[in-house]
Amino acid sequence: MRGATGATGATGATGPQGPATITVGQTITGEPGTAASVTSTGGANAVLTFTIPRGATGATGAMGATGPQGVQGLQGVQGPQGPQGPQGIAGTAGVTGATGPTGATGPTGATGPAGSASATGATGPTGADGATGPTGPTGPTGATGPAGSASATGATGPTGPTGADGATGPTGPTEQVL
Repeated sequence: MRGATGATGATGATGPQGPATITVGQTITGEPGTAASVTSTGGANAVLTFTIPRGATGATGAMGATGPQGVQGLQGVQGPQGPQGPQGIAGTAGVTGATGPTGATGPTGATGPAGSASATGATGPTGADGATGPTGPTGPTGATGPAGSASATGATGPTGPTGADGATGPTGPTEQVL
């Protein structure tokens, strides 16, 4: 058997609030020149998201001194030479072009007239005697021949014509007597 259900009592007072929790969620880098911000999600148990703008690029710093040279590393071992690749396929020979037709033979030119026979030139005059060459050395005296017969004295030839008178020379200067 079941007992009777009693009346519901009044709602009691709200108790004190328990401690709140705060958790950092993520930090986001914003664009340069934008404002920083913090957003909260999660109510009493807050999760905070920070947005912080990126700063402008700073000036380039002075170049530092050159550090000492490091120890030279060991030389690597040369690897083996790879195999030679296969020779490529030879290209096909091009097609030989067709020979053009032979041109027509031109007409034969007319035969020119025959040249006239040239006359034989007259024989030129006999040239003058050349100069007398030098006298050769005297040869040895030959043997004396037999005496010849005396010949008759020939007749005296005629006297030649008298030559023309020469031109009169110029008159000499006249001498003056004082």
